[in-house]
Amino acid sequence: MPRMFWNIAIIVVLLLGGVFIAGTRVQPDAGVVASAPTAPSRVASDPAPLPDHPAPNFALADLDGRIVELNDLRGQVTLINVWATWCPPCRAEMPAIQSVYEQYRDQGFTVLAVNTHEDPDVVTAFMDQHALTFPALLDQDGAVSQTYRASVMPSSFFVDRQGVIRAVYKGPMSRGVIAGTVEQLVQEGE
Repeated sequence: MPRMFWNIAIIVVLLLGGVFIAGTRVQPDAGVVASAPTAPSRVASDPAPLPDHPAPNFALADLDGRIVELNDLRGQVTLINVWATWCPPCRAEMPAIQSVYEQYRDQGFTVLAVNTHEDPDVVTAFMDQHALTFPALLDQDGAVSQTYRASVMPSSFFVDRQGVIRAVYKGPMSRGVIAGTVEQLVQEGE
């Protein structure tokens, strides 16, 4: 009798485990929204933080207090990277972003590192310590993070020269992903 009890208990646990796994499974579109930029066949008219939509405009102060507005960067390929200094994946991808920035900035590529909810002194120290030369913008109230639905850090949005989001990545990116995406978007504008 005890052996039969354990067999039934194992079957029940396996069934409940299967139901739990099926019920909590991450849907395929919850991770990477776009793995590579695609040529926009039709651009939607409403700004949304999705591929083939115009990038929602914003204006934030940089570390020197100058206001940077996204719409002023039309004509450039722009990487909007939502991050924080306390985020290990964010910290890990920063050297790759810097490397690609150095490689492509003379070809019309810029980075806007949108830092959320942190003290400007902390952000400045981090940028200086890691010799990061692209602009860091201060989203102290989190409004831009909310607009871009950046619930995962880092979240990255590649914007083409016309101001259209062409690729979205949730989570850290490798140098190869960053460089490949930027190279494609830079070449489109030539």
